[in-house]
Amino acid sequence: MVAPVPAPGDKLILVVDDEPSVRELLVSYFEGAWVPRGYAVETADNGADAVAAVHRRRPALVLLDVEMPQMGGVAALREIHAIDRSIPVIMVTGNESTRVAGELITDGAFSYIPKPVKFKYLDHLVAAALRP
Repeated sequence: MVAPVPAPGDKLILVVDDEPSVRELLVSYFEGAWVPRGYAVETADNGADAVAAVHRRRPALVLLDVEMPQMGGVAALREIHAIDRSIPVIMVTGNESTRVAGELITDGAFSYIPKPVKFKYLDHLVAAALRP
């Protein structure tokens, strides 16, 4: 999905998840269905499309699902950071294992958040990731 051009001051967030309902929920959340937030959102449903999106336009932040068909989240994380290491990536995972979490951080993720997403926690992570 091609994102709308962000309004001045809006930050572009790339949401990558193979589950349409998760993508729709996060788009609605960040684009202010509940509270205005100042974000523009682009989506991708797999890692390869996420990498292509980053090539087109650098997002301020990527929310990246770990388990996806074609190219999984960890491979996409590596590819995204090969393009631009400064893009913070928050991994979204259904696996709450501390071993998996440690591997994600070792691989360069800014942080991770388990599914189902707790929005208050997500707000804190996004604010920390986008802090100048």
